[in-house]
Amino acid sequence: MAYVLLPSQFLSGLQSNTALLLESLRQITLVSPFTIPAVKTALELNQVTSFDTQAFDTFLQELYDLELDQSLLTAAEKTVLNVIREYLQPLPSFNCCGSDTPTLASYTKEVNDRVGSATFEKEFRLNLADTVTCDVFNIEVTFVPVATAPALTVNPVTLNPLGCVNGKSVYSYLWVDFVTDPTGETYDLTINFKDSTGASIVSIPDFITI
Repeated sequence: MAYVLLPSQFLSGLQSNTALLLESLRQITLVSPFTIPAVKTALELNQVTSFDTQAFDTFLQELYDLELDQSLLTAAEKTVLNVIREYLQPLPSFNCCGSDTPTLASYTKEVNDRVGSATFEKEFRLNLADTVTCDVFNIEVTFVPVATAPALTVNPVTLNPLGCVNGKSVYSYLWVDFVTDPTGETYDLTINFKDSTGASIVSIPDFITI
């Protein structure tokens, strides 16, 4: 496991609660297959009563809000956090952005497997430089399979903001799903950055190998 906290979690007055949350996150990550009902069942094992939904959701939100070094997360840990996010659907945190029009050089692409998925589900994420304009509201991504690459079950997909994550403005979609295993296959992409009215700021051709 590689849940590594950012220095902000070690501020005076936070450390005791941070330690409890970190260990809780480590423990629920062991639940397999990882689903929210399975986590709740595991927590309630041998207890005299169950946790009410609001209290349980608050607990999950506190785990999700831990400031972690995203670059050190394993595939299983990314799945845990994404499944919690899918369940909670939290509002994005404050963004870190500027005024520049997006370019090919101003973002990186990330594809994260949903560990345990029987249908090849993946998170698709764009990490934007903090100089990219704050006008980006969401990002529409169209996939065009190259050669033998399998089709997507939904295409295009719309990436919504997660806010500022480790200094990047992050947009994500859960879950990109393929009709067969896309591992090693290539897709041409059209990445359309849109403002809050749905108007295109810029559309960029790109590609990715899954």
